[in-house]
Amino acid sequence: MANHGTEPHGNNSSDHRGTYEGFMAATKWGVILVVLSLILMAVFLV
Repeated sequence: MANHGTEPHGNNSSDHRGTYEGFMAATKWGVILVVLSLILMAVFLV
């Protein structure tokens, strides 16, 4: 087996942090849009 060491090549924590923050922002806005859609459906369709 290959010896990978403790940190793989190309591991850039600032890139990972940016990806994570982007994912969390998209998730937050996605949840907000779903909840808003459900509220609007409850108001106008019931």
